Amino acid sequence: MATVKDIALRSGVSTATVSYVLNDGPRAVLPATRERVRKAIEELDYHPNPHARSLRGKRTNALGVVFPHRVAQPFENGYFGPILAGIMDVSTGRKMATMLFTGFEWEEAEFNASLLCDGRCDGLLIVAPPRRGNLIQDVIRRKTRLVVIGTHVENVEVDSVDVNNVIGARLAVQHLIGLGHRRIAIALGADRSTSSSERLEGYRQMMGEFELGYLDEWLIPETGAGGRGQDHYVWELLADPEKRPTAIFCVQDGKAISVCQIAQQMGLRVPQDLSVVGFDDIYGAIATSPQLTTIRQPMRQIGTRAAELLCQRIEAPGEAIETFLFDPHLIIRGSTGPP
Repeated sequence: MATVKDIALRSGVSTATVSYVLNDGPRAVLPATRERVRKAIEELDYHPNPHARSLRGKRTNALGVVFPHRVAQPFENGYFGPILAGIMDVSTGRKMATMLFTGFEWEEAEFNASLLCDGRCDGLLIVAPPRRGNLIQDVIRRKTRLVVIGTHVENVEVDSVDVNNVIGARLAVQHLIGLGHRRIAIALGADRSTSSSERLEGYRQMMGEFELGYLDEWLIPETGAGGRGQDHYVWELLADPEKRPTAIFCVQDGKAISVCQIAQQMGLRVPQDLSVVGFDDIYGAIATSPQLTTIRQPMRQIGTRAAELLCQRIEAPGEAIETFLFDPHLIIRGSTGPP
C-alpha cells in the first residue's frame, strides 16, 4: 500500500507538500507541483486512511449509526429501515460513508463507548436508546458529535429528532372516541422507551378530556409477571366479556397486527367486534386484513433530518441544542369502525 512518503519520492517534493495537496492546504502549492503530486497519487493508486487521518484531527467523512437492538436485518425492519434510508439519503448526497454499529445490547454499548468514539466517524446517530443509561453522557464526555433519534434522554441536553408521540396518541384515541368507543385499551411498549411513555400520556390526556375512565387491565403491558408476553394479556382481556374493550390503541404497528390476529383467532371480527389502531405506519400495516388504521410518523424524513442536523453540528459545534418533532398523521383504514 502506497504511503505519503512514496508519493513524495515519486513526485520529488517533501511529505509536507504532499500533505498540503491532499488536504487542500493550509499552504498553497504551485499548480505545476500540485499536478505532479496528483499524478504520483494516481500512478501509485494511493488512498488515504480515514482512521489515521481522524487521529490527526481530520474529518473522516463518515457518519456512525448506533442501534444495539440485535436487529439482524435493519434495512428490512419497519422502523429502522426507513430511518436508515433517510440517513443514507443525506450521507450519499454529501459523498459521506455510513458506518453501522450493531450486534450488542445497550448495556454493552455503554461498556464500548470508547469504541464508538474512536475517531472512525465524524459523529454518531443513536437510534431509540433507552431513556435511562449512561451511553449518551459517555459519548458527549468523549467530545463526539451526536444526534439522538426517537428518544428524549432524561437530564441530558442533546440534539434529538422524533415524532410528537403525545399528539399522535391523542389523534388515535380521538378517532376511536369519535366513532363512539368508550371502552378503549392501550397496548404498551417497553418501559424504558420514551415513545411508549409519551404515547401512554397522550392516551391518558384524551381519555381524561372526555371524562372516560379505564380499567387497570386496559393498560396492557409488554411483559409481566413470570415473563408473560403481551399476547397472553391481550388474549386474557379479550376472553373476559365484562372487561373486554371495544377498541385497543397499540403503541406500535407490530403490536396492533398481533392484536388483530389474536382477536380473529378468538372468533372476534375486526372492526365489528374490536377496533384496532397502530402507530408508525410500517410497510406491514397495509398487508393485514383488514388493513390497519394507524398513526403515521415520517420515518424516512426523521432519518434525513437527524443526519442533516448532525452534519450541521459537525460543521458548527457551537450552535444551540435542537429538539425537532415531526407532526404525526392519522391514517384511517379498515381496522376501525363504530362499536
